[in-house]
Amino acid sequence: MFPPSFVVGLFAVAGVVSQTVDKYDYIVVGSGPGGAPLAANLARAGQTVLLLEAGVDLGDNKNYSDIANFNAAGNDEKSRWDFFVRHSDDEEREAKYEKTTWRNPDGSFYVGLEPPEGAQRLGVYYPRAATLGGCAMHNGGICTLPADDDWNYIAEITGDETWLAGNMRKYFEKMEANEYLPPGTVGHGFDGYLNTTISDPSFMEQTSDVQKVAAEIIDLIGGDVARDINAPDPDRDQSTGVFGLASHADRNGKRAGTNTYIRKTLADPAKYPLTIQLESLVTKVLFSDEAEEPTAIGVEFLQGPYQYEADPRYNGSQGEIGRVFANKEVIIAGGAFNSPQILKLSGIGPAEELERFDIPIVKDLPGVGERLADNYEAGLLALADKPLNGTSGPVAVLLKTPTARKNRNIHGWCASFSFEGFYPGFPTDYGPSEYECALVHMNPRSQAGYVRLRSANPQEMPDINLNFFAEGEDEDLTEILDGVKELRKAFNAAGPPITPFDEKHPCPGKNQNCTDAAQKEYIKLQSYSHHASSTCAIGSAEDKMAVLDSKFRVHGVKNLRVVDASAFPTVPGAFPVCPTFMLSEKASDDILKELSTTPH
Repeated sequence: MFPPSFVVGLFAVAGVVSQTVDKYDYIVVGSGPGGAPLAANLARAGQTVLLLEAGVDLGDNKNYSDIANFNAAGNDEKSRWDFFVRHSDDEEREAKYEKTTWRNPDGSFYVGLEPPEGAQRLGVYYPRAATLGGCAMHNGGICTLPADDDWNYIAEITGDETWLAGNMRKYFEKMEANEYLPPGTVGHGFDGYLNTTISDPSFMEQTSDVQKVAAEIIDLIGGDVARDINAPDPDRDQSTGVFGLASHADRNGKRAGTNTYIRKTLADPAKYPLTIQLESLVTKVLFSDEAEEPTAIGVEFLQGPYQYEADPRYNGSQGEIGRVFANKEVIIAGGAFNSPQILKLSGIGPAEELERFDIPIVKDLPGVGERLADNYEAGLLALADKPLNGTSGPVAVLLKTPTARKNRNIHGWCASFSFEGFYPGFPTDYGPSEYECALVHMNPRSQAGYVRLRSANPQEMPDINLNFFAEGEDEDLTEILDGVKELRKAFNAAGPPITPFDEKHPCPGKNQNCTDAAQKEYIKLQSYSHHASSTCAIGSAEDKMAVLDSKFRVHGVKNLRVVDASAFPTVPGAFPVCPTFMLSEKASDDILKELSTTPH
């Protein structure tokens, strides 16, 4: 347990309040799955590290520590940053999004298409988590590794073979503390900081309605609810069917990874030189006035609670301005929305955009904030003809639809629940007869989104447009619909008294006689997402839209890196959280190797 000073946002080293210092070896901005492991690893290697986080520590709050409470965590204003995004520039299309969020005159939210008089349209709700541990503290915790091709692609575009999938697996093995396989199982780790478990498969041994539906899915596409979804099999990326749904949680259902690793590092008797500063909104990177090329030397921040407009408790006040300096490097890990915003506010980004807001240009990098990528998400949600008995954790389903380009392209998770994206108060409870297979479409063809400044005010949220289906629309919609159709067969095969299912979407009713065109239109209009990436993408120096080199260094800027999901050139697999932990491990390795060969 940390002293109160840690929780309210003062400085703490190894859990003990210390004097403020103004210089560290490394400053890490953001404590999510990119920043937290990196900060801990550098400190464990003897480097003095300051980890800055805009939120507070909620690691003892069961909404966050117990992974089963992720819906409560996502709705909790103690950590929420309420971003609102667009799916396109087409206002007519945007107006049809059924979960559009509005601000009522009394300050409350309305969700839907018939808002009260005087309500202000906000857009598509996209919550992020501002708390020690970042979005790994409010997510569903699914830990499925991406296809090997997702890693190999980075090696291909950069020429850096350390990104090859065979090498990246070692980072997973290093960080994992597997709790569902025999110790020593090839391809897994058992001594790391990231506990992994799967949903209890024993429900398949019981006779129940939910067992019956899961059995029909297995009969249709094969697999086993205990099958290892992260096995390093040679044909893994082609293997389809049912798997155990892996999570970054321990056998007691406690979240593991970011907050827990930071706490272990602070509490270690070795007294690693890690300092945590909470309630600190970083506003810009500071640069040397003396260096011939742009060189990061520190950051400026606002100290105080609720400093960012996305915080539901934000009231426009500005905290105390502080500055802190780094002997070696500044590392930004604010996520796909905030990392590009911080870079732009610091003078790194598209010159035309920076000039528009009178921000002095440090480095013209046109790719900062561009190439925003996200998986498309949809779902087959239906109500059985009777209340469903039996309980189970979700089962994972992986499909390769007929028009998939190379690898598996649909990742589903199925159980008696409902999930239709994010909106205030989500999810909608349809009662005891609900059953859903929520679907993630992997490797979408379009990557045309962006994160752009609205002003030079660091407290203001940026303009975020995901630009869904800007390219490859029909191909991607066909793949998603083919996944829905496959799972619909399994639903219907359950038979009476479970069937007929009354489908909520994408083909409402019990007859399910919608045309493909109608279902595709529904999916296009109502798809959602929460896996944003690629706004500070890794790429070669010859690629003018690349922001980082293969070692996470900002092109043309010294002593500045970005280590979070924004660094991925494309969305890694279905769920980026565990790939981002791996990315953080790689960054730790890269930095420490550089230190050993090139002393500062």
